[in-house]
Amino acid sequence: MSKTLLLISSKHEDWTFAQEVSMHAGLTLQTVNTAAEGIEILSGEGASAVMVDASTDEQYHQFENAIQDSIGLFSEKINANTTHFITSEELERVPYLIQSPLFGNYIIRNYGDIKDAGALYGRILYASLTEKAFGLKSFLKEDTKIQTVKFRLSTQKQDAVEAVKNFLIAAKFQTRMATIIATAVDEILMNAMYDAPVDDLGKPTLSTTPRSAKIELQGKHQTEMAIGFDGKFVGISATDLFGSLDKAKLLSFVAKIYTDEEYKVKMATAGAGLGLATVFRSGGSLFFVSESRVKTEVTVFFMKTANFRDFKDQFRFLTTQFYF
Repeated sequence: MSKTLLLISSKHEDWTFAQEVSMHAGLTLQTVNTAAEGIEILSGEGASAVMVDASTDEQYHQFENAIQDSIGLFSEKINANTTHFITSEELERVPYLIQSPLFGNYIIRNYGDIKDAGALYGRILYASLTEKAFGLKSFLKEDTKIQTVKFRLSTQKQDAVEAVKNFLIAAKFQTRMATIIATAVDEILMNAMYDAPVDDLGKPTLSTTPRSAKIELQGKHQTEMAIGFDGKFVGISATDLFGSLDKAKLLSFVAKIYTDEEYKVKMATAGAGLGLATVFRSGGSLFFVSESRVKTEVTVFFMKTANFRDFKDQFRFLTTQFYF
């Protein structure tokens, strides 16, 4: 397969972004305007990854239909791990993507500084094309110092969240931004500690356990956090050893707009708390890597900005890599 990033879009801003992405991913960029042109390439020499303008239902279905008519949705030449959809809409406004068998990677066309956005996503893409895309170090600039914390008890979570907040304030993030990021970290750690554990049949074992309950994090329950800041982006990951993340339920959670009452309902889905929707809307990007029954790593990314308005409106993406 050709070491190529194929962009299917007629938008110049997508081309500029993809050019930066391909450079940092070590790929050659190839661009076409239409789905038919793109599928012709995929059915021939192929591509390592594909970015598709899916701003409308019609554009998406032109792409899907072209695949069905040529290489087929289950061809080795295209899959959800290597297909990246670009839109200008929030996830809940593009249900046709959530329902797509090819959906796994979503980019909001709000690039901001395209060089910075492209560099981060290029590293994400590069990692996604390796055998397994685990490890925060791969996603940030080279030589970024990564700090890790291994938890013995769930009650250590709050101290870790407070330490993250203090770390960010020391790195000159505004206090309001640091608080939002710390809240996001609390969410992904809580998911790893309480939502990810399942029994041998895949049934959640702690779904009704109060989130304040003390849990010993030994054996399969081991949980790890990693944090790094490369001067532009901070990345924080939480890792569990259950590998129980359910892709369909995860996407439905993140895509849904929750009322306060809906947010209070019990969390009955392993590895995906309702608060992830709030994390995404708060300005964070999310990268989920899950190997079934082995481990799941959830990473949040936030850009350091000069003001809160830019922070809330920063470049965002939701990327997933599932291994079975």
